[in-house]
Amino acid sequence: MTKVFVCGRGGSGKSTLTAMLAKFLISEGMRVLVIDADESNRSLYRMLGLQAPNSTLMEDLGGRVAVKKAVFDKQNSSASEDTKLHVDDLPRSCVSRRDDLAFLAIGKIYKPDEGCACPMSALEKGFLERLYVPGWWVLVDCEAGVEHIGRGVWRHADVFLVVLEPSHESMEMAKFMNNLAKEVKRPIVTVVNMVDEDIAEDVKMSAEALGIGVDAVFSRDRRVASANLIGQQVPLLPEFVPSLRACTEAILNKVKEGAS
Repeated sequence: MTKVFVCGRGGSGKSTLTAMLAKFLISEGMRVLVIDADESNRSLYRMLGLQAPNSTLMEDLGGRVAVKKAVFDKQNSSASEDTKLHVDDLPRSCVSRRDDLAFLAIGKIYKPDEGCACPMSALEKGFLERLYVPGWWVLVDCEAGVEHIGRGVWRHADVFLVVLEPSHESMEMAKFMNNLAKEVKRPIVTVVNMVDEDIAEDVKMSAEALGIGVDAVFSRDRRVASANLIGQQVPLLPEFVPSLRACTEAILNKVKEGAS
């Protein structure tokens, strides 16, 4: 089981890359669980070509109040929780699945003044702690920024996959993520997304000047943008396969190095 946390700035294409990577892994004969941990995202299941689940995990457990109570009770209980969860054990109401591809959303913000996302983070941590799916890839599409670091969700990641777009702000974010990854002793794989071919080398040089090693580059493509615009699934383009393979190999190699 390889748990990959996909993170980066808002608008960098995290969800798009998560969907493409999931499709690539499926095409390579892997089994993949995609977890939507972004409380504001609404369309990741569409990008995967799946139907929307009937509910999020939080809704299936009874909503915010029920989750808060469960978290509070657990914190004040001396009992240990050894229960392991497999994809096949998850309620069908909150999982969308097609063969070896499964999708689950942790929770969403729907209304004004609904409160912070802390209960969702607590639920995500508890869920990932119990998740046991040997032989599966787990791709977690994180919220924008570094909230998963501050809330301690990172402890359940095997590797960070940082997605950045060609901008100075994104480069600075990637540099910060590299430093955080070292601090929490997690390997990091960095990809640059939505790059025009004529500036690809400049982007890589800018990243390297900041001490950021680029593991893969994904070009800007009108077909991907068009699919996202009309809410269709993200296509697995043959032109992207070499970059997706490089990304996958970098993840496996860095996880192996980190375990040794």
